[in-house]
Amino acid sequence: MPQFNNDLKLKAGLERYFSLYHFKDGGYHLKWFTIKVGFVHIPLPNIPARVRAVKIHDLHHLLTGYNADLKGEAEIGAWEIASGCGKYYVAWFLNFGSFFYGMFFFPKPLFKAFLRGRKAEGSLYKGYTYNEALLERSIGQVQEELNINSDKKNSVFDFVLFFFYVVLFLAFFVLTSYFLCRIFGYLWMVVSG
Repeated sequence: MPQFNNDLKLKAGLERYFSLYHFKDGGYHLKWFTIKVGFVHIPLPNIPARVRAVKIHDLHHLLTGYNADLKGEAEIGAWEIASGCGKYYVAWFLNFGSFFYGMFFFPKPLFKAFLRGRKAEGSLYKGYTYNEALLERSIGQVQEELNINSDKKNSVFDFVLFFFYVVLFLAFFVLTSYFLCRIFGYLWMVVSG
């Protein structure tokens, strides 16, 4: 993503971001959104909880500079998990999906983004309200408040936490696969007699 000028207001940055990625007003008003997995588009309802989370998520793209492509979504997912999504449960859920595929396709950028998120002073999910007052603030102001470009060193705990998430997601994948195989195997036996 092109780095936006730090003096640019978040509102103007969002307009450029939407234009750059061909998002019509962020799609916040749509009843459905799609998740693209390869060539497959999976339609899902655009529930209010998702819209609230995605508004903040889009601002995080501006603040961190991560692209709105497959790699960038894995990076922003790792950054948001590391810096915290607060009570935005939909954000946690969607970011877990991005983190999961990032482990396989973009492991190094995922790791770097996670460590960068751990150095931040939090995220817009915690202590901020998405409103006109926030959107009128400059990118640089908010980056500085959240310490997004911190040069402090990561702690050992940050590294341990990353590997904890990796193990957690792998375990979840293995267990889910196991139970799905068992269920489909049972159904196959019932159907085939």
